[in-house]
Amino acid sequence: MNQGLIERAKALGADDARLISTDVIVVEPQLIELCKSPGCEGYGKSANCPPHVMSPKEAIFLINNYHQALVFKTHHSPEALLGEKHHREFRKIFLICSALERKIARLGDYSPFGLGAGSCKPVFCEKSPCAVLEGGECRHPELARPSMEALGVNVFKLAKAVGWEIHRMVRSSDPGKIPSAMLMGMVLF
Repeated sequence: MNQGLIERAKALGADDARLISTDVIVVEPQLIELCKSPGCEGYGKSANCPPHVMSPKEAIFLINNYHQALVFKTHHSPEALLGEKHHREFRKIFLICSALERKIARLGDYSPFGLGAGSCKPVFCEKSPCAVLEGGECRHPELARPSMEALGVNVFKLAKAVGWEIHRMVRSSDPGKIPSAMLMGMVLF
């Protein structure tokens, strides 16, 4: 099953995927502070973003209830991730994550939990308010989910733990000075 999940992730568009023990996932509550304005455009605007999503303490409890995770990455040009249409790149992570959750559920694990990259709000509901925060139901429940960062997962430590090169980027970064760019997603099971 495990090798099949890695191959499935790649078939869905991941450039690489690894199975890991959840013991290597590091949650650091102070990382949530980076989401606050001006850090992330989704902060406070989605049920899947801080301060509305589960706390880092709850995330640690959640992660500790799983034994393994499939982490995957997609490569992108720094220009694409810093450009006006960067939400298209993030959408790919949510799509892969959702498909992997369905695959894992079909294999008999009925409680996989996927984590995307970035806020689902600008990806799926860019021009509309989050329906959940307005008391309604999510417009995209099959795709929208929290990001690793929203729960306080240290993505840099996770990338290093699996042997992937990662470079820090913020909106003000010069894409010409960043050697490579990637996005990561994860499904706990």
